[in-house]
Amino acid sequence: MAANKGKSNPSTQATFVFKGTVQALKSATMKQVPVDDRTVVASVDQIVEAPPNLAKLTGQKVTVQLSGRKKVKRGEQMIFHAISWIYGDSIALRSLSEEAVKPAHMTMLAAAPDPVAQHHQRVKEDRFKQADLVVSGKVVAVRLPEEPESNVKTTLLAQPTSKPVSEHDPKWREAVVEVDAVHKGAHQKKQVVVRFPASKDVMWYHSPKFQPGQQGFFMLHKAQGAGESKSAAKSTKKAPGLIAQEAGAPDVYTAPDAADFQPFNEGSEMPAIIESAVKEKRKVAPRRKRKTTRR
Repeated sequence: MAANKGKSNPSTQATFVFKGTVQALKSATMKQVPVDDRTVVASVDQIVEAPPNLAKLTGQKVTVQLSGRKKVKRGEQMIFHAISWIYGDSIALRSLSEEAVKPAHMTMLAAAPDPVAQHHQRVKEDRFKQADLVVSGKVVAVRLPEEPESNVKTTLLAQPTSKPVSEHDPKWREAVVEVDAVHKGAHQKKQVVVRFPASKDVMWYHSPKFQPGQQGFFMLHKAQGAGESKSAAKSTKKAPGLIAQEAGAPDVYTAPDAADFQPFNEGSEMPAIIESAVKEKRKVAPRRKRKTTRR
């Protein structure tokens, strides 16, 4: 199997959490992996959280690129918080953090839920936290964008508009969502418009493709506006290639991640996530009030 290097970002949150035992130092399970002092081979003893494609690695040996210079010993058991790195005859992971197994970890490991379910749950929680607006409702219409697409600045792959249409053309559409309730953010209107890519190209394949009649929870994100800094835009996953026309223009919402839409019949965790956010907001409010009073 040919090796395939995945892009990694140091700020990325771990998607594969497991308890493992260090089997070899300065070693790898594949020839394609560059080996240095931080490269080890570890056996996967127990998986705590994993996406579906990594959920069956229990009992296998994997390559792990450690996060720091802290020395580890052969035979040492550790908790690894990692992301996938290189695929081949085996798999190589980048550890974002690792720590020796302690008695405190045993309770967590004993009570660990299904790793894939745990992963999906955390992804939903993360998308909720990152969303600018969360509503529940129903898609009542799907249409072409009301303003000409030429009026919306697109920087997809930095291609000049004079060039032929890219194979990665998103084919923007707008879903009109009738709002039943607002769970996060401020929205007074009865409807909200969500722009989404109708294209099934690999760049847009995982983005939700809305259809009239769909009902559920929508975790919406504002497109990057002219007044938004690049650092702010990078702090959350935005729909690439879509930027608001200018500061002060009507909000343009997107739902770029597959987890940004949770149908009512599949999003059973959403009420608990919403309730948890409400409780957290109630805890924060008194602290802010006390700070204001002190001033």
